[in-house]
Amino acid sequence: MAFEKNADSLSAAAKIDKIDILKNSKLMYEITGSGAATRQSLSVYANLVDFDNGTIYFETAQKGIRLYVGIADEAKKNPGKYPDIDLLLNLKEDEHLKVVVHYSENVKLRENIEKFAKLKRGSKLSAEKNAALAAFNELMDLLESGTVRTAQIIGGQWQANLWVKEGIMLGFALGKTVVYSGGNDIQFCDKETFPLRKIPTKSQIRIVPPSTGLRRGAFAAKGTIFMPPAFANVGAHISGNSMVENLAGSCCQIGHDCHISAGAVVGGVLDPIEATPVIIGDNVLLGEGSGVTQGCRLGDLATLAPGVHLSKATPVIDPINGVAYTSNGVCELLEYKMGDAKLFGVGKIIKEKDNSYGPEVPSGALVIPGLSMSSLGVPKVTAMVAKYITHLSQRSYALEEALRS
Repeated sequence: MAFEKNADSLSAAAKIDKIDILKNSKLMYEITGSGAATRQSLSVYANLVDFDNGTIYFETAQKGIRLYVGIADEAKKNPGKYPDIDLLLNLKEDEHLKVVVHYSENVKLRENIEKFAKLKRGSKLSAEKNAALAAFNELMDLLESGTVRTAQIIGGQWQANLWVKEGIMLGFALGKTVVYSGGNDIQFCDKETFPLRKIPTKSQIRIVPPSTGLRRGAFAAKGTIFMPPAFANVGAHISGNSMVENLAGSCCQIGHDCHISAGAVVGGVLDPIEATPVIIGDNVLLGEGSGVTQGCRLGDLATLAPGVHLSKATPVIDPINGVAYTSNGVCELLEYKMGDAKLFGVGKIIKEKDNSYGPEVPSGALVIPGLSMSSLGVPKVTAMVAKYITHLSQRSYALEEALRS
């Protein structure tokens, strides 16, 4: 069949355990199992998102439908018979699907990391230092390959991978502080277990000198660009074709085709291990001097205007939907009049969430500096949603494409 020939031409998905497909943060479908048809569908979806968590827009869906040549025609005539194809056929131009790739877990490594972490907590790690160091380095290699990550979407919700973060923490106990030579008499001091990564040319990553680097245990997919003074800390996961011009903090998750502009900061959360890191969706733009810290989350297509900073204590006012996004969840939006001006405040919680991380900004939101009323009745600068977009075409990328070429 034509589809089987297409599937055979794709990169194999042998290391992938399953793929979750979400729409509007809700789990719509799972592709799992060991049958031939299932493995072919795993391969199709994995190739569409380049073997990393990613987004399928209408155009990408059409590409997937072409890969399902022959079967796609049968699926059109028999709705429900091929649900993995139906998702692509039914996707509208202003919609998108989130694809979550789950790689097969290295159970033995996880057990070893958990054992060594327990020894570390009991101050008994030195007795098994060599074995612990081998496990640590194996974990670092997997983080750098992108097949293991410090946080993942489970059932539609982001969760920290505790054992992975525990494994990273082992490196601080296992390594001595050493001096690294950076050339031209420049020296650095850091743990020997966390040197700067060496990036081979075949990786298709650009790391522009003179003050740019990736630390051991950071992942960057092909097509990523790091402009000075960009730095990706341990556990950071940066997906394909994203440009980083400043800090990508430890364990942060940055999606495909993002632009972290000059002076913009993506914070990191390594400790406590149960804390989820900063999450940046696909096609997100952070303007110059903006910042996302303390576990805040930006949905796909979100935009932060220059100078906008989000943290756990920062509410995001959304007059379009009449709500505010806070670390406690979605809240009522209160209105105040100051002459002819209208200000907003945060009311009671409408939809509660885990308050261990910062606000969640919905997909497509354009966030700008605004004003709100504090609990003391004083106006204060507050991030505010000015509008929403539903497709890449609604935001200009002309300059960015010129920079990337």
